[in-house]
Amino acid sequence: MKVIKEGKWKLKWEMEATCPEPSCGAVVLVEEADVAAVDYGSGYYAKCAVCGDRIPIPGEDLPLRVSDPLHKKR
Repeated sequence: MKVIKEGKWKLKWEMEATCPEPSCGAVVLVEEADVAAVDYGSGYYAKCAVCGDRIPIPGEDLPLRVSDPLHKKR
């Protein structure tokens, strides 16, 4: 099979997120390497670069290319 157009598979994923810690509130740019799976359930998070608190990442915002390897680590 030949690929005519690659689509979004290899596009770099990133999103802006706000730290939920009231005393911090930093706005950070979360990249693919920053995302981790929670130890329980099916959620994802990134650690705030300022205070270290967990920033929840909605699973529906993650591409399958990012979320699939995280599922395998659970």
